[in-house]
Amino acid sequence: MSQPTILDRLSVFDTNTISDALDFLDLRGATFGLRPLWNCTKMVGRASTVEVAAKTDAAPTVHLITPVIDAVTTDDRILVISGGVEGVSCWGDILANASKRKGIRGTVIDGMSRDIDGSSEVGYPVYGRGVTMISARNRLVQIGSGKPVQMRGVTVNQDDYVIADNCGTVFIPAQRIEDVLELAGSIEHRQTLMVNSVRAGQRVSDVMHDKEFEIILRNDSEAKVTESGTAYTSFNPKKPSIEDTELVALFKNSDTPSVSDALDKLGIHGQAFGILPLANYKGVTVGPAFTVRYVPATDPPGSVGDFIDDVAIGDFVVIDNSGRTDCTVWGDIMTQYAGLRGIAGTVIDGVCRDVNRAIEDAYPLFTAGRWMRTGKDRVQVADTNEPIGIGKVRVNSRDIVVADANGVVIVPRNRAHAVAEAAQRIEKSEESIRDMIGRGATIAEARKTSGYHTLQRRRKNADS
Repeated sequence: MSQPTILDRLSVFDTNTISDALDFLDLRGATFGLRPLWNCTKMVGRASTVEVAAKTDAAPTVHLITPVIDAVTTDDRILVISGGVEGVSCWGDILANASKRKGIRGTVIDGMSRDIDGSSEVGYPVYGRGVTMISARNRLVQIGSGKPVQMRGVTVNQDDYVIADNCGTVFIPAQRIEDVLELAGSIEHRQTLMVNSVRAGQRVSDVMHDKEFEIILRNDSEAKVTESGTAYTSFNPKKPSIEDTELVALFKNSDTPSVSDALDKLGIHGQAFGILPLANYKGVTVGPAFTVRYVPATDPPGSVGDFIDDVAIGDFVVIDNSGRTDCTVWGDIMTQYAGLRGIAGTVIDGVCRDVNRAIEDAYPLFTAGRWMRTGKDRVQVADTNEPIGIGKVRVNSRDIVVADANGVVIVPRNRAHAVAEAAQRIEKSEESIRDMIGRGATIAEARKTSGYHTLQRRRKNADS
């Protein structure tokens, strides 16, 4: 599997998280007022800078920005245009069509655009101050490109990174991108935990206290917070990898039904049969699998639960106990310790006990049932991070686990991007159906329009 690029890694975040990371690093990059000028998609890319200014003579010139578009040779570019004049356009539909054809990802203007419907029709993202109908012809001229420009008080250099979404536009200095991405991953993980804390009943005044945000600045091995709001200091020096954080983020807005449908469409068996949530969890828990296999105990018996010291922050412990329901492999001590170490949750092909602790702590636990008899002297750990079976599904170490109140699905790590993309397409189609029936369409009409009956249909050449 190819390694994700920097742009792939950046694309899993939103502008809010990146803005926060820049704040913590004392870097300027977030802008105010450069918003999407139609309902366009999020974009990430590298800056190709352009500066325009008011025209001061009557001599004919090449239309501004066209030389920059013609010179683009890669598919990672975002045009960053500074110097716009209030009420005068420096972008239009012809430029949008030309840029789209060249594979340019979008445009950010510290100025105005006209013919915005033309950009929308070809699906070309444009961010800026606003729209107008007044042409740039004989009013504006290009005075430079490929040099530092000022965008709402932020200096943007050629090849800096750009991310823009519904909240606005952020620029990231190219030489600090690794620092920003690493910190953004920590911020995103922590904010997810904070949301889960609120959903679990934690007081928002405690969850959002300044001291809790200050933890982000510390080394991850020094302090974290669990879903229940408990600070864990020096409990877990094992941080999630950058790739783990990126893959987990792919599924942050999906639920298990949509992921299950995506797996069906791609011909992947990943639904864990008979594995159910301990409680009616309101959110979705996602994490890379830390696999554990139990076997009947030897004489003398071996280790039962010491593996948990090797589990990283954000991992999902996935335990194969061969579906045994006559003895447990997880109880309240494991729940408490997992929570303190920032472990995402636990899946067991078997049973758990001491369930009150897990329910009170809102620790995500998914099992084949619950019973009170201990597994000590009955089972022992045979190996970790080897392939196992859970609910009739094969799970490899570091596969992506997605779990919620509906159950558990396993996404093969090397298919995570394809599954996430398919899930998102399915979710959009189903949202379209809900919107149509909300506006008076019959369900038959809505399903036909959206192609509902083919959403989960397996591709002819899908991998099994």
